[in-house]
Amino acid sequence: MSVAQVTIRLTSETKAAFERYCDDLGFGSSEVLRLLIAREYMIRRLEKLKEAGTAPRKARQPHGAAVRLPKITAHFSSAEQVERFDAYATRCNLNRDAAGAWLVGKELNDSWLRRALSWE
Repeated sequence: MSVAQVTIRLTSETKAAFERYCDDLGFGSSEVLRLLIAREYMIRRLEKLKEAGTAPRKARQPHGAAVRLPKITAHFSSAEQVERFDAYATRCNLNRDAAGAWLVGKELNDSWLRRALSWE
């Protein structure tokens, strides 16, 4: 039985920044990550970057420096939702960890959700 979750690894600094951002919005990191994934399905930025040949690459740790990075986990109601994100990330030449990390980084730069919630 598959676990219905997407787990991404982030640097300590990025995880702390994302958790502060989520707290400021009044949501948990799992909820915000699910919203970012849902938005990505609609606007398909990763797919467009892949088509343009500029797909993001997650920085690899130096060889022999296997530092365990902190995780953020998005919990879903079904394994099918996780499989859908996995398939989307694969189509973009990424794994779901790298795709999710890119979505978090992009949101920290753009603050789309903060603007969407304050829209009048």
